[in-house]
Amino acid sequence: MNKPIYHITPEKGWMNDPNGLVEYNGVYHVFYQADPEHLINENIGWGHKISSDLLHWEECQPALLPDQSYDRDGCFTGSAVIKDDKMYLLYTGHVNQESGYIETQNLAVSKDGIHFEKYDGNPVIKNPPADTTMRFRDPKIWEKNGNYYAVIGGETEDKCGKVVYYRSRDLQEYTYCGVFADSDGSIGNMWECPNFVQIGNTDVLIISPKGLEKENGFSASFESGYMTGKMNYEEGMFSHASYKKLDHGFDFYAPQVMECGDRKILFAWFAIPDSPGKEMEDGWRHLLTIPRELKVASDNSLLMTPIEELKKLRTKVLEKTVPGASWNCNIENQPLELLLTGRYEELCFEIADKNEPLLEFTLKKDNIVLKQKREDGWQIRTCSYYDDIMRKMQIYMDYSTIEVFINDGRYVFSSRIYPVGSLDFRINAAADNEDGSLKIYSLKLYPAKDMMKKVNWYQIPFFILKIAVWIFVLPIQIHIIIITTALELKLRLLLMG
Repeated sequence: MNKPIYHITPEKGWMNDPNGLVEYNGVYHVFYQADPEHLINENIGWGHKISSDLLHWEECQPALLPDQSYDRDGCFTGSAVIKDDKMYLLYTGHVNQESGYIETQNLAVSKDGIHFEKYDGNPVIKNPPADTTMRFRDPKIWEKNGNYYAVIGGETEDKCGKVVYYRSRDLQEYTYCGVFADSDGSIGNMWECPNFVQIGNTDVLIISPKGLEKENGFSASFESGYMTGKMNYEEGMFSHASYKKLDHGFDFYAPQVMECGDRKILFAWFAIPDSPGKEMEDGWRHLLTIPRELKVASDNSLLMTPIEELKKLRTKVLEKTVPGASWNCNIENQPLELLLTGRYEELCFEIADKNEPLLEFTLKKDNIVLKQKREDGWQIRTCSYYDDIMRKMQIYMDYSTIEVFINDGRYVFSSRIYPVGSLDFRINAAADNEDGSLKIYSLKLYPAKDMMKKVNWYQIPFFILKIAVWIFVLPIQIHIIIITTALELKLRLLLMG
């Protein structure tokens, strides 16, 4: 099986939640839950990759290993923050016991973003607050007005999900501030991987609830969603709207946000524990989604779009057409981007593998339905559709992945697929325009130096100038060589005579 080329994957072994996403001294850092020696999460630490462009990723040494009494059974999910030009990691230490397990919050620090030392005073948060079980993990930390705040996922004694939060001045001592947000029991029994981020004037809390009811017969016990609102730091109150799902596909969980100035970039675990993971035969399992930029729409919905840098992967247009009522083609399974624009009232998009249906995506006036053939049969995911017209559909495929973005990221679907042959694409659309366009781009991840050559068009004038100078100077050099050689021969003849 071909390994995805423009997604973050493990070199070997297991991968899950992205951790500690941070920009540090002009370099992007992505940490992740990793067990390089197993295809299941038996001995979880933190893997680490860095990039200068969000496209090319370099493997670094593991950042955290489970080697202390407070994290001997796992260095679980956490986050990163920069203070005094040092990188601090706040993470959950996991310890199994006969009576259950203990989860504490711990600190590690680095002067270079590569080598980390665990704080001697760990754990910095030893016990969960009252009315919170030991399911107490995944701190996300940020700075505001000279204070550091951390939200942590948890569970109440009566099995309802919640997020609590803490405040610190120095990242070492923490004060409990209360419940940040909680559930009435309708949104899972445990909230994992909370993320809090400010986008423009809107504050956003992202959570990953566990224990949800099944959706259309498919286990929906793992999904991620968000609440938009406003945090009042003086009163310690986060006022927010109702919960909304973030991604409507089958394989999306535990997202985390990287703050890059005004840009908010999200990665997620491109899987859930129930994902097939057919790549195991090749010695690795799971990956991360493509990086996505988060924006807030006028109605306070969260938009999630592929980052602009991904356009640099485009090499050529395989198909360019104006689809009518129907359109189909057959393309070798390869890294692709499909871009459909126009005005479409209804649409059905199908992918078949050697004429065997693999995935069906149907958009109607009030809902969107994703059907996918899994090992246990056809599974269905749905979401409500509020737009009158579909203006844009962008699809990224990378051998065993498909990510669908509708209307600039208002509706997003992420799923793993495992075709074995060429792919048949079929589109049936009800359109009210004649300027609809479908482009299929072949994608390639060039080596970093070749990528620079490919995109740095400003260098062309300098290259032409070099050629011109060389052409002008060459005749002069030739004349000098001829004259020098003639003088040398004449001198030798005089000496011989």
